[in-house]
Amino acid sequence: MPTPFGIRRRIRRLMGWSATGAPEADAPKVEQITLTVIGPKSEEQGQAPAGSPMVAASGVLKRPIASGCSDSTCATCRVEVLEGAENLSAQHPREKATLKQNGHPMTMRLACMCTIDRGSVKVRAFELM
Repeated sequence: MPTPFGIRRRIRRLMGWSATGAPEADAPKVEQITLTVIGPKSEEQGQAPAGSPMVAASGVLKRPIASGCSDSTCATCRVEVLEGAENLSAQHPREKATLKQNGHPMTMRLACMCTIDRGSVKVRAFELM
């Protein structure tokens, strides 16, 4: 079934995939990052394009990081960074304010606000879908 505005086709083109979902031979290579999420009862690993927001990168996992707002107001998507903090974007002032308002340590990150710019990152998530 076609999607509105050809969204699937546009996403495939942006990701360098053919209509079947396989990478196209002449598509530009997009650097991939690796995200490992440790949950209360599981550990999963997945890959996404560099520069992806952490919550979006976790979308390839069976149990992605839960997000209640996607604009840093609820702290549902808070994670503890175990490895690879240097591969994340800098903390935004809104992210710091939300962590403080919700009584969480400033060492945590909000998966909806930080992007994984390169390499690999390992986090402990407190709420998964």
